[in-house]
Amino acid sequence: MPRADQAVLKAAAAIMLVGGLATGMALYATHPGEERETVVQPARIGAIALMVPQDLTGAEPDDSSRLVGMVRLRLDWPSLGPAAIGPTALQSRQRLLVTLSPQDKVNEPQTQLSVYARFLTPTVWSNPGGLVVRGFRKGSPYEGDELYVSVPDGRGFAARCPLDAAKAEPGRPDLDEPCRVTFRHRGMDVNIRFPRAIIADWELMLGGVRRTIDGMMR
Repeated sequence: MPRADQAVLKAAAAIMLVGGLATGMALYATHPGEERETVVQPARIGAIALMVPQDLTGAEPDDSSRLVGMVRLRLDWPSLGPAAIGPTALQSRQRLLVTLSPQDKVNEPQTQLSVYARFLTPTVWSNPGGLVVRGFRKGSPYEGDELYVSVPDGRGFAARCPLDAAKAEPGRPDLDEPCRVTFRHRGMDVNIRFPRAIIADWELMLGGVRRTIDGMMR
């Protein structure tokens, strides 16, 4: 084979090799974390054993400040994946703050509703998502909040949202999840703090959180 042809073939082979390496590097750069294994933490709430994905807690791998007997999750909405933390969390992403704890009688649906009922105003109005809204009387422990309940009796969903989010947590004026709902699932109390803007999607929210918890059961 003439030397000129050999040189052309070598040059072509070199170009193909460089192109293949560049493609591989580009693919790795766009999917850098795909091969990382999800780190899980064992947790126990009473007699209930859980395996909690580290990235759903919002904690660093070497964080030793875990709560005993409770689990806290930070979930992105609506994906219910890991929520961004730090500066990136301020980029208008909505999130759910979920706390799992042992059952407490005060969180039984009937108990919650009977307590709220003593302080509600008589005015009722409808809200998207099939909810009805009630206000709380002035001077009551819940003054400044509104109660969003599912029909007919609120057993499916009963959440409190402050009229003024900045006053909901005086020490946390930047809190973006001012609404709260507590319900029972898998023998635990589940408390969710969430943005008022997503309250019409309450069924999707509760269903998604329940499925997330189901995936952690052991």
